Amino acid sequence: MSSAESGRFVESPYRFALRIIAGTVFVFLGQVKFFDTIHLGTDAVVLPRGPVGFAVYLSAVGVPFPLFHAYMVCWVEMVCGLFLMVGAFLPRACSTHLTRLTALPLMLDMVVALFTVGVPNALGHPVRVNDVAVTAQAWRLPLELVLLAITGYLVLKPLPAFQVRAPEEVTS
Repeated sequence: MSSAESGRFVESPYRFALRIIAGTVFVFLGQVKFFDTIHLGTDAVVLPRGPVGFAVYLSAVGVPFPLFHAYMVCWVEMVCGLFLMVGAFLPRACSTHLTRLTALPLMLDMVVALFTVGVPNALGHPVRVNDVAVTAQAWRLPLELVLLAITGYLVLKPLPAFQVRAPEEVTS
């Protein structure tokens, strides 16, 4: 019986790497926002630890309901990042739906990050907290663009076009 008939699906090595790398980055960033103090690149402003501090940052970029969205972003990044990685090991039927369900919120997360922080920062308009510029971070835009590209790819193409099949039996 072939892999396709048994419902088993094997990721290509490149897609597998994309899922694991993006999932790891999202889980890491989500847990930093949830459990740690956000480092702004300046000692002039120190935010509270966890989602409350992240809410101050979100408020500075104009996100409505910053505390609600701070918790939501933390959980989305941690949970969806984890399931993005787990989906690489699941059968085809589960993987398709799980990939889209986890990659879509992460993609939207990156769209918001790009338009509220990444692009303005790259254009010379850093986020200001208490009237202090806190995001002169050149690495933000490339990271956000790469994560957006990976999650967008996984949303649009949750499974590759080919399947790995078991070798055919030779009859003599």
